[in-house]
Amino acid sequence: MKMSQGAIDALLKKFEGCKLSSYRCPANVLTVGYGHTSAAGRPEVTEDMKITQDQAEAILRADLARYEKGVEALLKQPVTQHQFDVLTGFAYNAGLGSLKSSTLLKKVNAAQFDAVPAELMKWTKGGGKVLAGLVRRRQAEATWWASDPVSATPATPEQTFDHEQEQRTDPDPVPVRTMADSKQGNAAILTAGLGGLGIAKEVAAQAKDASDVADQFMGLLGNTNFVIMVAIIGLAAGIWFWRKKNMEEHGV
Repeated sequence: MKMSQGAIDALLKKFEGCKLSSYRCPANVLTVGYGHTSAAGRPEVTEDMKITQDQAEAILRADLARYEKGVEALLKQPVTQHQFDVLTGFAYNAGLGSLKSSTLLKKVNAAQFDAVPAELMKWTKGGGKVLAGLVRRRQAEATWWASDPVSATPATPEQTFDHEQEQRTDPDPVPVRTMADSKQGNAAILTAGLGGLGIAKEVAAQAKDASDVADQFMGLLGNTNFVIMVAIIGLAAGIWFWRKKNMEEHGV
């Protein structure tokens, strides 16, 4: 999918504005054109850089292609054109990495589309403080997400725009969950611990009855309780590692 021209005008150009000379956004990142930074790819933005309007449009198209492809790769649910517009515009502003790790994307991929407007409104901070421009941008995205918006006036070259009120956004702090917060992980540890105690008991009993190490080992292999305990510990370890991987990748 590609971001629609209406969304490019109403959600991206309108809020990014277009500057043909490089400047530093509130996050002190060199920026030029429609919010282009070096992190988005070529060209590298340098001090005192100047571009033409045609170059600004070409850079925007190249940047959008990257973000459109990135958003498509993250989606696990079919979305409408307007929904794709919003996700691409959000990624353009906040970054694909921020979208990938966001609760916003988790809601989309869980088909909880009604929750998206509220998630968008969590992303209104720049430089650690709420910015009025970002609030308006997120409100416009939420409206676009839910329904066909009223036609917007396209941005014009070198449009007058208060960049101190806009640009890159910071997410609200999200508590980081660890394995200590995982019920399944804790249950797996407890199960493994109990299994370990059972194994220790069987080993001690076998050591008492067997005459040498070889006899002890063979006796344990033939001990049904010992085999069951080993299987339980292996299963518990598997559950623990699965939960750990899932929390690292998805935060849940």
